[in-house]
Formats: sequence, C-alpha cells, structure tokens
Amino acid sequence: MIDLPKLDSLLRLLADGSLQHADVFGDHGHGALIYNGEPLPLDEGDFGVAVTGPRRSLMRGSSLRPYFAVPFGDMMIAGCFGLLAAVADVLPDLGEALRASLAGAGGSGTPPWEIT
Repeated sequence: MIDLPKLDSLLRLLADGSLQHADVFGDHGHGALIYNGEPLPLDEGDFGVAVTGPRRSLMRGSSLRPYFAVPFGDMMIAGCFGLLAAVADVLPDLGEALRASLAGAGGSGTPPWEIT
C-alpha cells in the first residue's frame, strides 16, 4: 500500500526527526516511534539510505541516493557476498563476472551462483 514518493517522504520525515506515529499508522502502517529527534543528514557521504529486504526494488529511482546494501536482498547471506567480493579480488578470471553480479544489487542481474 506504499509507493516510492510516499516512502521517500516518510524517510525524509524520519531523517529530519519529525516523523509522527500518525504519519505511518494512519496510512495502514505499524506506526512510528522516535527516541531522538536530532536530524540525520541524507545528503552527505556516498549514499543517503541503505536498503535491504525483498521489496527493496521499490527504492530504485529514489531521490534519497539508496545503497542496496546486500546483493539480491538477503541479509542472511551477507557474509557470503563479502567472501565472493574477496574472491573477485584474488581470482582475476572470475573477478569481472563476480563484480558485475554483485553490482546487480538493485534486484536485477545474474546472481553469483549462476556464473559459469
């Protein structure tokens, strides 16, 4: 029940410390609770927000400069992807294909286990 413009808006409110419970709960969400209203800048560094999870492709095209933290969205195998990135550095024959696969973090591309 959420689209990218609404999600971007809610995340901006969260980052600036002004998100209210009603902003989320009133839109059929679970609600929100902020303990510290100190703003978090979204326009500094290499990315604005880190994105994971099965519906992460929703953030493709976001103005918040998303970083798709775990290729193919599965946090349970993040360590495996780290090992594959290390293999890409050590084995030049596989390096290019592995890096290309891991760069498919936005939900597209060839998963590393399908590289031949």
